[in-house]
Amino acid sequence: MKIYGKVQDIVPELLKLDMDKLYVAEIKEPKSKRSLEQNKLLWLLVHKIAKATYQDDNTIYCTALERADAKSDYVITATDIEDSLRKSFRGVKFIRKQEVNNKECYVYKVFIGSSKMNTAEMNELLEIVFQMCAELGIPTEDDFI
Repeated sequence: MKIYGKVQDIVPELLKLDMDKLYVAEIKEPKSKRSLEQNKLLWLLVHKIAKATYQDDNTIYCTALERADAKSDYVITATDIEDSLRKSFRGVKFIRKQEVNNKECYVYKVFIGSSKMNTAEMNELLEIVFQMCAELGIPTEDDFI
């Protein structure tokens, strides 16, 4: 059961539930329409850049995140786990293979990603993606929110 609304709308619905049963509830504010539109715009532009440069969306996304100095970390693994990392991180960039204690390891840069950014960080990332489009001569006039 999902209930949307203000507290005064939600509480009466909750009181209709069986008081002897256990429930799990998650209460959160909905994402603003603007942030959803910003996310849609971000991925539209990332895809345009990827198509124009014959690269994949993730490569362009990681490039934009790096240019925005987005929060990131490095992961060193004994095996190639890029697919597994993508389940936890939207932005994953293979850095290099290196040897540690005579074993081949993989180094990845992982980004927290735009879904965890505040409004200012998201605006900066979008501005960088617009700059990338401008550098490549990709038109964006029709893409504004």
